[in-house]
Amino acid sequence: MSLTLASKTSSRSRRSPKHQRVLERLRKQILDGEYPAGCRLPTETELPRILSVGKQTVVRALHELAREGLIVRRRGDGSYVADRTQPPLLPGRHLKLGILWPRSILPERLVTYFQGSITRGALESWGLNASSGEFPRVGEHDTTSATWTSVSRGVTVTCLAESLYSRQRHPELAAVRERNFDGLLSLGIIEETFIDELLGLGIPSVLVDFPNERFAMRADQVYVDPMAGYREAVRHLVARGCRRIHFVGSMLVPPAPAADMNPDALHQWREGKKRADPDSFLRMSAWRSALDECGIKLTDAWIHFDLYGLEAQLAAKLLQLPDSQRPDAVVCHGISQAEMLMKIFAEHGVPLLGAGAVEGGYGGPALPIRVDGAELGRTAAELLLWKLHRPSRAALRVGVPMGLVVQGAQSTPSQPAKVIEPA
Repeated sequence: MSLTLASKTSSRSRRSPKHQRVLERLRKQILDGEYPAGCRLPTETELPRILSVGKQTVVRALHELAREGLIVRRRGDGSYVADRTQPPLLPGRHLKLGILWPRSILPERLVTYFQGSITRGALESWGLNASSGEFPRVGEHDTTSATWTSVSRGVTVTCLAESLYSRQRHPELAAVRERNFDGLLSLGIIEETFIDELLGLGIPSVLVDFPNERFAMRADQVYVDPMAGYREAVRHLVARGCRRIHFVGSMLVPPAPAADMNPDALHQWREGKKRADPDSFLRMSAWRSALDECGIKLTDAWIHFDLYGLEAQLAAKLLQLPDSQRPDAVVCHGISQAEMLMKIFAEHGVPLLGAGAVEGGYGGPALPIRVDGAELGRTAAELLLWKLHRPSRAALRVGVPMGLVVQGAQSTPSQPAKVIEPA
């Protein structure tokens, strides 16, 4: 009986298409560990000779193995055995993903910059180790970049940024176009003309840390959602007896219109062009909502917007107000604004409490409203993959919530913090 069955099985095997027999043989070799995870298979030229079949038969079998997720095919490089504990991000394809920075990228900035935190989160989500990046040395006028590759995950990630000399606050569009990316993350880039041209390339993209209604239907957006954190901060200040809680927002200045613009020309060109940071509008909305919930009626005189670094001017203006109108607390875009205002008030013997956004550890005098940059990156990375799996889905806006960390507030600073400042 068994001999008859074996004979029939052998007969069916001989009658099956050649590519099916090649497929089954390669699949067995992979599953048996003859070709381990990460191993490069013989080439499409070598396999026909090894298996005594035609090249098209091999190509067809490899295509099926890639579709099953057993191998990853890299154009111009070959086929690699996938790590089934960490499967390819998109079975059958080796993705080329881009991350665009508003400042030149350097190794240390992966740790010290907010965009670095976002990048580390995205790399982690895609199964890459941030410390394994390659940073090619370039001239001061050349595009700066970094690259990470995982054969088993089927992905190469390239971070592109402006040159060391430039003040455009985005990489050159030509440098983006020539990379032939399958998907993009744009981190904190605020130049709308560039974003418009970028989206015109037709590459699936996620705009990160720049909420903008203009592009709401054209790309996914991931932004810092201040509602929970800022409302908590206001309620905490009210519970401590504060009744005149001012809001201090941030202004943005436009990037340079040309990479080679000198500082004096740029300063002159920027005159009169500053505008409110969209993130500040979101934070102000949360502040307004919380004051209303606490039964505190605010006036427009409690709202202040200016560039970072000009807190001394605002402090001087506020200190001149009568006691009954002077703020007893400030809720700021960033924690460095709150710290500076608190310091200047203290120097004049006037008490002032403050709160503002910060990333990472903090032990200063203000109330830290924590921003999780890595979670921002992870969320953006997952959204991009979802878009690659479902290209026709609608564009989404996803807010990553902030949270108040009351335990971190102390009377004196004890450690440096990574401050969230405008690009």
